[in-house]
Amino acid sequence: MRMVLLALLPALPGLSACAELVGDQDAHAPGTALGTFHVVGEQRRNSCGEGALGATPSWKFDVALARDEGVLFWNSGGSVVQGVIEDDQVSFSIEARVVVDMRTGDAPPGPPCSVERRDRARGELDAAGDDVAAFEATLSYDFAPTAGSRCEDLVASDLSVAPVFDALPCGMDYDLTATRGATPPE
Repeated sequence: MRMVLLALLPALPGLSACAELVGDQDAHAPGTALGTFHVVGEQRRNSCGEGALGATPSWKFDVALARDEGVLFWNSGGSVVQGVIEDDQVSFSIEARVVVDMRTGDAPPGPPCSVERRDRARGELDAAGDDVAAFEATLSYDFAPTAGSRCEDLVASDLSVAPVFDALPCGMDYDLTATRGATPPE
């Protein structure tokens, strides 16, 4: 369960509320394709704790991008997530959220606890029209217990169960560098 909060990340990172698409286009290939990109993320801030949720200082994934009028589509193989592409046709932002029940699977037993993860990506395409060679972005994750949740044991734990977080609420930021030419996500 600990990994679920981060595993959804590259899919921007399994967020079905953001994947409502219009028309009869293929839901996995909306808009005008911009290419598939190999992304390298380098962590620059982590107030959740080293290794929290399985986070590593760097990680790699592939993402397919497409655009339509005012929309950037991000597809890393889970669901397609919609973001905004600005009037300059290079600046983009994506915002999404997911809530995870932390009391299922391998999570410690206890009172009800769910954690909301808010994702924000902001960046710029290295582009000439629809020819995008690369992009750079920052990606932020913020984690907080939902109203009424009792998640104290995820931070302060007894010796039998390692804490999931060093602090809650907390956050992580990554600098992303992406180059075109990766294998498309499935």
